[in-house]
This record gives sequence, structure tokens and C-alpha cells, in this order.
Amino acid sequence: FQSIYANQEESSLRNILFNNYNPKVRPVENIGDSLTVQMGLALQNIESFDQMQESITLNAWIRQTWNDYRLSWNSTQSNLTFISVSKSQVWVPDTELLNAAALPQIYTLKGGLSVYSDGTVFYSNPVVLKMPCSLELETFPFDTQTCRMVFGSWVYASDFLNLIPYNNEEQQIDVLDSFSHTEWEIDELTVELNTEERNGHINEDFNELEYNIVLSRFPHYYKLSMGMTIALVL
Repeated sequence: FQSIYANQEESSLRNILFNNYNPKVRPVENIGDSLTVQMGLALQNIESFDQMQESITLNAWIRQTWNDYRLSWNSTQSNLTFISVSKSQVWVPDTELLNAAALPQIYTLKGGLSVYSDGTVFYSNPVVLKMPCSLELETFPFDTQTCRMVFGSWVYASDFLNLIPYNNEEQQIDVLDSFSHTEWEIDELTVELNTEERNGHINEDFNELEYNIVLSRFPHYYKLSMGMTIALVL
């Protein structure tokens, strides 16, 4: 057996950063400060669209960026530009799908967090999200459907957690190249920042991001079915 030594520079930096670090504490210098968290959504695929139960299940990536001043360092401490950390090591915003129809499923790949020297934390994790999606079938099978997702913090009002979309529109919501579906295609994607009141919270508003996905149906299968049916009837 041979002895194997870890990277001493990274080990020293981690010891400096995580000495007395508490991942349960919101990363602000003053307790009354609001922490800005930028969020983006990337759609990978439609897992299922249950039109009987009017629910849709999406395979997606959630991306979030914020700054944790406790995790910043300078060149005198280390020449490293970033390190990777696990979710349990650092504070992570409690961003949830508020209109979920089931518990989100997390892949075995739990995503990763990158911490940069200026304290910027980038978190990207893959999830399977299920939510209700009411159908409008007046023009079936030439219909389009709009499915709505609402994300927000369960605990922190906007005075404490300022959840906003990414400033770059291309990062706000996008479709991965791997997206494909035999019956549906995406026509439009939009995101809107809303401020909402919640029952039980007095004089507190919560930032919520509303994502709308407009899907149009491929009618070719139904055209063929109806054509064959009409031909047989005639």
C-alpha cells in the first residue's frame, strides 16, 4: 500500500471556510437583510401527461444562485477559484414547488453546488415534478394546453429571501436539447415574479415565481384514427 495525500491547498481552504460555519443560518450580515436568490428552470422531458387526472409530470433541472459572504476567500488564503460542496455542508434556500400534486422525486444524482471565491454559490439539481394541469379540450385534437408551476420559499418572506428570476433571460427558463415527446411540443415558456400574501402571516409578502408552459398537441395520430373511422363508416 502507498500513502495518498489530499490536495493540501484545498484542504486548508475548506478548514478555513467551514470552521464555525453553521449551514442552518441564513447568510446575511444583519438579520434584517434580505438575501437575493436567482432561480432558473430547464425542462428536460415530459415524463407523463395524465389527461384523465389532469396532471403533468416533468423532468427538469432547477438552478439557483446566491451569495454567501462566509464562503468567500482571497488570493492570500488560496489561489483556487472554486470548490465543490455537498448540500448538507452549506445553507440552501428552501425553494419548493408550491402547487405540487406529489412529492418531488430527486434522482440518485443529487445535483451539485459550486462555491466561488467571491462567495457566489451555484446549485443545480435534477428533479421530477408533478403538478395539476387543467385541460381545455374545445378544439381537440388541435388544442393547446397551459401548465402552471409556482415556486417559492415556505419559510422566508420577501423581506428575508428575495426570490427572483435570473437577470439573463436565456437562463430564466429553457428547454434542453434532449427534450422530445411523441404527442406534445412546447410553444411558449414564460416566467413571472409575483408577490403574494399567505394565510397566517401578518404584514408579510412572499416572492413567488410562476412558470407557464404552453404545449400544443401533435394531431397526426388523431387525424389518422378519425380518417380511418370515417372511411369505415362510409
